[in-house]
Amino acid sequence: MSFLAVKGENLIRDTTKLNSFRVIPIAFYTPDTRWGFGAGGYFSFFPQRNWNTTRPSSVIFGLSYTQNKQLLLYAPFNIVLTKQKLWLTGELGYYKYIFNYLGIGNQIPNEYIEKYSADFPRIKLNTMYSICKFQYLGLRYAFDDFTYTKLDSTGELIQGKIVGSKNGNINSFGVVYSIDHRDWINYPTKGFLAEVSYTIDNSKLGSDFDFQKWSSEASYYTSWKQKIILAANLQFVYSDGDIPFHQMPSIGGTKRLRGYFDGKYRDNGLSILQVELRFPLWKRIKWVAFAGVGKVFHTFDELNFEKLRYNSGLGLRFEMDPRSKIHLRLDYGFAKQSKGFYLTVGEAF
Repeated sequence: MSFLAVKGENLIRDTTKLNSFRVIPIAFYTPDTRWGFGAGGYFSFFPQRNWNTTRPSSVIFGLSYTQNKQLLLYAPFNIVLTKQKLWLTGELGYYKYIFNYLGIGNQIPNEYIEKYSADFPRIKLNTMYSICKFQYLGLRYAFDDFTYTKLDSTGELIQGKIVGSKNGNINSFGVVYSIDHRDWINYPTKGFLAEVSYTIDNSKLGSDFDFQKWSSEASYYTSWKQKIILAANLQFVYSDGDIPFHQMPSIGGTKRLRGYFDGKYRDNGLSILQVELRFPLWKRIKWVAFAGVGKVFHTFDELNFEKLRYNSGLGLRFEMDPRSKIHLRLDYGFAKQSKGFYLTVGEAF
């Protein structure tokens, strides 16, 4: 009996000792913002006492403020509760910033760029419940309330002809189904994640726009001796109706074909494939090589192998917390007539 008691005591641990909190100060300068200051980081925790059978939950956050009185405040979260039965993901944020509008379509001129300033709060929430092993079904909600504070006097948006170029909110409701067979949420070495969703916006639901969106995404992971990891990601999104430009699926940024400006290509639909090799380098430092291909399209007639967009790049990873496997990510991406650095917390997929 004493052996069983000791064994049970070892299995049930005080998870507050396993929680992790990190903050990284940042400073930057751009002509549009002047000097900016802020911080980024994460809070990782284990809601259940038996942490060995529970995937870690996390809240990643970022905050910055500039001399031009611009503000970025965002907090993506991934929380697993009630012995992995309830899974909450999403983002809370407030944005008062300057953004780039680069046109709509897969063949916009490379040199075209239009800047605009906007304020908007953001709420994204997926509430999913386990319906059987590895499978989750639930509801999806999204809210953005756009207020434009400055538009380019010579640009397209100020003309008011593009859907979403005037003040308005989205209020999306939908359903989401997910299969999660990864060994770790934050840095998988094997398994896969697949997700499909459907959302709708219309005036009856409190939205200023009328559109619907179908989304699907699948990621696969495998490894050699748990050291060299191959990760692959496939995404397909299609929207129908009067979708505002800022809600269109797009290429670019920290997660989709790194190397392009965020929103470089946007339209009603998107299809992309990305692969990444992750290698150990030294202790908690790793390096990666990545590449991808894809395009945006207006109608299904344009869903072909013409005018594909490619990217490639290299990156470094630093394992900030060995228990939750959250990494600091630094990537340098290359694309056609475009390139860029990306510093953030968490993987692209």
